Amino acid sequence: MATVSSNQYTGLQPPGHGLVGNVKAWYGKYTYSAAPSANDLLNLCKVPKNSLVLWGFMATDDIDTGTEALEIDVGFTANGGSTATLTTSDGTTWTNNNSGAASATAFIDSGVLTGDTVTDGWAAMNWRPLQGIKTGPMFFSEETLVQAKITAAANSGGTGTVYVCLFGVVL
Repeated sequence: MATVSSNQYTGLQPPGHGLVGNVKAWYGKYTYSAAPSANDLLNLCKVPKNSLVLWGFMATDDIDTGTEALEIDVGFTANGGSTATLTTSDGTTWTNNNSGAASATAFIDSGVLTGDTVTDGWAAMNWRPLQGIKTGPMFFSEETLVQAKITAAANSGGTGTVYVCLFGVVL
């Protein structure tokens, strides 16, 4: 059996703003007072230039009642960074995510959100972790707008809050 080490283990941690490598949170929320329509876009937050998104989630109220149909995807707009790279002091080279092109489902492709009440007493809600970071952090070389898109409208009901939170470091 071999033992191998990441650049982050063997080298210096990448610099950050404030304390070295400290984690930042970028978030946005919007409350619908009427049912969302298909193709609605929610501008939620901006990820700063030269950021690594490490983890995140989306949480919503049970916006769709009855036979659920609501789908909310979370992604980002084009950021103009193309295939820009950044090499940090630990020797890791990061390449701009998605070559700077937009991706409507980069973070979450929700599928139908059920929002049913769970048996341990939690209120009716939906919660989805970021799916796009399965192979490591997403690097953004330019400031990038994070958006949610209603890909399928609510079947019934239609009011409640959508909250998205991303965690990462600014290099």
